[in-house]
Amino acid sequence: MTDIYTYSKRVALTAAVVLLVAAGFYMLGRHGYFFLLVFAGILLAVLFSGIAEMLQAKLHLKDGLALLFAVLLFFGIIGGAIYLVAPTVGGQVKEFKTSFPEALSQVENWLSDYSWGQQVIEKVPNDMSQMLPKQQALLSRVTTIFSSTLSILADLLIVIVTALFLAANPKLYTVGFTKLFAVRHRSRIMQVLGMCYHSLKLWLLAMFLAMAVVGVSTAVGYSLLGLPLPFALALIAFLFAFVPNVGPLLAGVPAVLIGLTVSPQMALYVLLLYAGIQLVESYMLTPIIFHKTVDLPPALLLFFQVLLGLVQGALGLLLAAPLLAVLMVVINELYVKDVLERAAPNAPADAP
Repeated sequence: MTDIYTYSKRVALTAAVVLLVAAGFYMLGRHGYFFLLVFAGILLAVLFSGIAEMLQAKLHLKDGLALLFAVLLFFGIIGGAIYLVAPTVGGQVKEFKTSFPEALSQVENWLSDYSWGQQVIEKVPNDMSQMLPKQQALLSRVTTIFSSTLSILADLLIVIVTALFLAANPKLYTVGFTKLFAVRHRSRIMQVLGMCYHSLKLWLLAMFLAMAVVGVSTAVGYSLLGLPLPFALALIAFLFAFVPNVGPLLAGVPAVLIGLTVSPQMALYVLLLYAGIQLVESYMLTPIIFHKTVDLPPALLLFFQVLLGLVQGALGLLLAAPLLAVLMVVINELYVKDVLERAAPNAPADAP
């Protein structure tokens, strides 16, 4: 039997964990954006370090040189993709602008065949300029968009610089973090930090594989259907696939709308194609990939996404999955194994 001292200690530890979780949610609500930016920097640093480790294994480079090549490779791939895709996307957008009035006319003709569609047409003014905001309101919106863009660029710069500092000397920060704990716990904390790093690295690998499959299959499918802007829409699907559950739904909306401007049949074909790709990715590809890497419970992930989305908006939704992967490692190792499953002193292993 567990003595009263051990029982009291476990109760106290459980209460402490609950209080820490509650304090964490409080801090997340009040200053969550700052912590999420820091975590984004950590996630990018893990990506840089993972690429550097791969280069070291293949090319036998030194740490600093491998990290430099990893950063250059990462931004080189992004820049190269933009350079290759931008001309095609730009030409498709220009072509789509010239055919957009005709597409609107087709949509209006299709809506007029239905009673509810006629009501929609009646509510749309004939003079589209009436729907435009006034000059003062337009200036205010432009100013807001400009300031928001500057804020996003500043946040992105902070994330990149943070990632470079962390990836350049991770031991400095991990050792410094462990010094916040008692000496007898530091080795265990360092071990859990290593497990968190490994979990994030595997999650990134699995996510990029799934994103690549979605992006390529979507580009091929849209091109075969003859949908306008196939590569731009495929790029949207690729990027939004980074956000499980919610991202694919959001990425399918513009594709269906553009298909609707061509014809209702095209919109239906796009919907069926995109749904088929997502079914294969969600129920066949993703389970195989994540079973070998990081397996997140789908219901728990969806709940966590909704929670962070409500608390911190788009950034919380974007980082919910990797943050949950880290929290699962921390809770499983430091609470479940070290507290709940640890045998009491001088008690048999099967003691209640």
